[in-house]
This record gives sequence, C-alpha cells and structure tokens, in this order.
Amino acid sequence: MRINYDLLVFLLNVGFVALLYIFLFEVVRIALRELRAVTATTSQNSRFGQLVVVDPGRTGLRPGTVFPLEPTTAIGRKISNAIVLDDPTVSGEHAILYLWDGTWYIRDAGSTNGTLVNGQDVIEPSPVNVGDILTLGAVKLRLAR
Repeated sequence: MRINYDLLVFLLNVGFVALLYIFLFEVVRIALRELRAVTATTSQNSRFGQLVVVDPGRTGLRPGTVFPLEPTTAIGRKISNAIVLDDPTVSGEHAILYLWDGTWYIRDAGSTNGTLVNGQDVIEPSPVNVGDILTLGAVKLRLAR
C-alpha cells in the first residue's frame, strides 16, 4: 500500500489549522464570559432593581453576581439578551422580565426547559416579588431592589 505523503501533510495542516481556530474560538468565548461576569459584578445598582445569581449552573458566573434590570429585560443564552446566561440548559431567548404598573412580571419566551418562580412553572406572565427565586434551566436568580 502506497502512502501519498503530500496528501498526508496537507490533511495534517488542515487539521492543525482547524484545531487552532477551535482553540481561538474557545479563548474568545471564555474571555467574553469573564468580561460579562466582571461587568455585571461591578455595575451600579439599577434604579429598577437587580437580579442576583443564586445558583450559576454551568454559566461560569459566581454566586452573588448582580445584573441591573431595565424596565424590560430579556434573559437567555444569546448574546443579544440584556442578561446572558451561557448555560446549555438555558434557551437562546429564555424569558422576559418586565416592570408593569409598579410590579415585576416574568414571561417564558418559549424556552425548552421552562421558567419557574419559587418552584412554580410560569405558564402565563407571572408576578415576581423582591426575594423570589427565578429558575431558568439550571440557573437560579433572586430578584432584589
């Protein structure tokens, strides 16, 4: 059996370049996650309220990380969300937390693993009070002032 060394060298080069791109992608992804964690932790208190990480799941965030809230806050795994939770159990667009008439409400955005408030499934928009625990996939957040 004859080995074509030119083909072998070419395939090894392509494999090396692919591994290099995968490595760089992972470095950038981890750096962005760390940057978001630092930004969230050092953010000033929002005049609307904040979410505090209770159980980070596999997001890489630390318990106690604080996310300031806006009157309408999208939560999910996609980078386009106001609060990004990079956990495989969190959907790309998982839930919407919004302030209406002085009360916070949460609406599940069609997530795969569902949204819970204090262990109860969110079927329709549900009120959320300060101190309540929101569960999105494996991630738990507490609403705070």
